[in-house]
Amino acid sequence: MGEVQVTVTSLAQCLDNTSRLVGDQIFISYEGLTLTFAEFDLKTSQLANVFKAHGAEAGDVIGLYLPSCPEMAFGYWACQKIGAIANPISGMNRVHEVRSTVTRTDMKMMLTTKETLPYALEVQQETGTPETIFVTGGAAEDALDVDALIDSADKTFSIPDFKADDIVALFFTSGTTGEPKGATQTQLSQYTTLRDMAVHGGLLWGKEVFLCALPLFNNFGATCMMNGAVFSGAKMIQLERWDTEAVLETITREKVTYLAGSPTMFLYLLREFDPAKHDLGSLKTCVTGGSPVSPNVMQQFEEKIGVPLLQIYGATESTGYVTGEPPFGIRKRGSAGVPIGGNRISIVDDNGVELPHGEVGEVRISGDTIGAGYWGDAKTTAASFTSKGWLSGDLGYLDEDGYLFIVDRKKDVIISGGYNIYPLEVEDLLYQHPDIRVCAVIGLPDENKSEIPVAVVIPHAGHTLDGKEIIAYCRKNLSAYKSPRRVYTVDDMPLGPSNKILKRTLRDWHTEGQGKLKEVQ
Repeated sequence: MGEVQVTVTSLAQCLDNTSRLVGDQIFISYEGLTLTFAEFDLKTSQLANVFKAHGAEAGDVIGLYLPSCPEMAFGYWACQKIGAIANPISGMNRVHEVRSTVTRTDMKMMLTTKETLPYALEVQQETGTPETIFVTGGAAEDALDVDALIDSADKTFSIPDFKADDIVALFFTSGTTGEPKGATQTQLSQYTTLRDMAVHGGLLWGKEVFLCALPLFNNFGATCMMNGAVFSGAKMIQLERWDTEAVLETITREKVTYLAGSPTMFLYLLREFDPAKHDLGSLKTCVTGGSPVSPNVMQQFEEKIGVPLLQIYGATESTGYVTGEPPFGIRKRGSAGVPIGGNRISIVDDNGVELPHGEVGEVRISGDTIGAGYWGDAKTTAASFTSKGWLSGDLGYLDEDGYLFIVDRKKDVIISGGYNIYPLEVEDLLYQHPDIRVCAVIGLPDENKSEIPVAVVIPHAGHTLDGKEIIAYCRKNLSAYKSPRRVYTVDDMPLGPSNKILKRTLRDWHTEGQGKLKEVQ
């Protein structure tokens, strides 16, 4: 017998199906611009033809260095029609971050804006990559005007056949080596995730209104909201960034039915909701993930807003969320719910042995939602993507009913205002500062953003530190949200047996307030 090929509906086919069935319904609404599914389908076909005309082929990486705007969606879905790999990049990233992404992926081409074009061109001039840069928003020197090219492009595109294991997207996420890891997603993992999320959320095909205030360069926004809307035939109202009053007004005006976001976002909604001004009665599904949610906040939200707030759990490596509180049935406060669809959660010790209910260990996820590993990193892929599932790096336990409880993050990711901040990336930059000898970046509790990043440093002998200058240095080279809010000095770093800095001890020192951490002004 020959090799059996697993077939699955591709993302491109999902869009084609939705466009044929509800083509006249609005898909994207953004700052006064509206596009129906048919118009969006046509636009992405034209952009796919532009990419192909300039050399893009199936399997090529195309960078989407953009804010959360319709052009990000155009680029992502044009990639799906070609079979290229969409690599969303935050429009807040700067040269240091863009250079790393471009060189590690051997990026073929990039779509960006006039605002971020200078950073893209600087990287291209340094590295020779990507070969081609397209710019939206008007003509610019040294880049191709993509808007003009789209207008003159063929409006039809023949979608090829794809295999279940073809890679469709690449998102850079946290790493333990100091470099972010390129988590890949496949046709199978995307389709399975979108199907499972639609069932869990109780979504009615062609009837839902999504409000997406999540960044589209992030998997939560791109997969759960944008792709989820295409899969469900839903209208998606896109905000470039979170604005609490704008969110409340939009839900009231547009009769939004589905909202997903970080715990911080829902905390803001809870604080600013005014029943005299806002009508949130249209909401039927709210899901939150990214970090644990206070049970008290969830209870207050549900009592004040009148809609369940369902906690979910997942990761970029698992394409979307793999567990969720059941909308109907037993819910347990503090739990991330039970596996959805065909996902399986197990808790294992350091040797990969499954632990009994109630015992804390590493969360391992298995199922068709798991992606294809880390781009260009066979060693890390082999260590994390095992034959029995993906090792998440998170610590948790399953209770006797199979509900998942996350107790800690094995990784030191800082989650601030819904954004993931990877300390080693910031530390790598700080180590390039001439006055800093040793550094550690940690997250400290913050009422509004859950956590904020701060830098703990030891200067070189004879050097005087300027806290404001260090923060400005970080903001020049990194996204503002990644940059430390405060700088502290310490006489000696607490070290473990293997001479690794004990970041938990640094956080404890700050909490205890014994003067071991001294803030630098």
